[in-house]
Amino acid sequence: MASRSPSPSPAFSCSACQMFSYTSASFNDNGMCNKCSLFAVLEARLSKLESRLRTMESSSAANAKQPPVAGAEQPSIAPVSIPPAVPEQPGKQAGWVTIHKDRCSHEQKPTADHHPVHVSNIYSPLSDTPAKEPTLVIGNSILQNVRIATPAPIHRKNVVKCIPGARAGDTESYLKLLTKDKCRYNKIVIHVGANDTRLHQSEVTKVNIESVCKFAKTMSDTVVFSGLLPNLTSDDMYSRMSSLNRWLSRWCPENEVGFVDHWKSFWGRPGLVRRDSIHPIFDGASLISRNLREFIRKPKP
Repeated sequence: MASRSPSPSPAFSCSACQMFSYTSASFNDNGMCNKCSLFAVLEARLSKLESRLRTMESSSAANAKQPPVAGAEQPSIAPVSIPPAVPEQPGKQAGWVTIHKDRCSHEQKPTADHHPVHVSNIYSPLSDTPAKEPTLVIGNSILQNVRIATPAPIHRKNVVKCIPGARAGDTESYLKLLTKDKCRYNKIVIHVGANDTRLHQSEVTKVNIESVCKFAKTMSDTVVFSGLLPNLTSDDMYSRMSSLNRWLSRWCPENEVGFVDHWKSFWGRPGLVRRDSIHPIFDGASLISRNLREFIRKPKP
């Protein structure tokens, strides 16, 4: 009797780079391979370093333009003292004339102009005081070409962080990395759901969304969820995405969380999405940017 060949081991696929492996040791709990997880950590640190550099540059530029404070004590500069000349003895040098002290008494002593000196610590952004950014937009690959302009009076720019293949748990892990550098934001906008629905575990997805929202509230007083886009890849995906978007639109107001509805803006406009029926083209990304920008700038009731 011929022996049966052993069944192949199941393959594991990375949620970010789509590479696969036959051992689970190469992946973390969020379904990302170790290499992509390391890249996510490095990107988080790089984003923070860039934010600090912009803060230092803005602080230096502001200090250079700041006028001196009225009434502030100005540093005094002592006048240059000239040692007295030793009178020459008459008769020792032929043709030399002795200069008496009373002849030069009318000459003015040299003076120096007094300029106020403004002193500031350019390394103050590196202190223990948490830096406060305007807005952080974070989520999956739908945000790849999304840009949120920063109002002119604000020196620190809005941050858009795109994590390809990210689910709600991956977004929460990235936010935890930012807390190590004591980051705090004026508003946090979260875009999740498209990759979570592929798990076919709607209740687990809702719990994960509630978890990332709870953690985001520790970093900002205002948390906003960016709604899902219509997914027409299959009837099953369309049903799951529309159901999750309806739940999110009801859950956010009940929990004092903002909600930006993109479904109505994209419905019936297939030209705003690529051929994969998932990711928006540049015009679609501009529409998402405009929807988020209008909601962010909307005054609180």
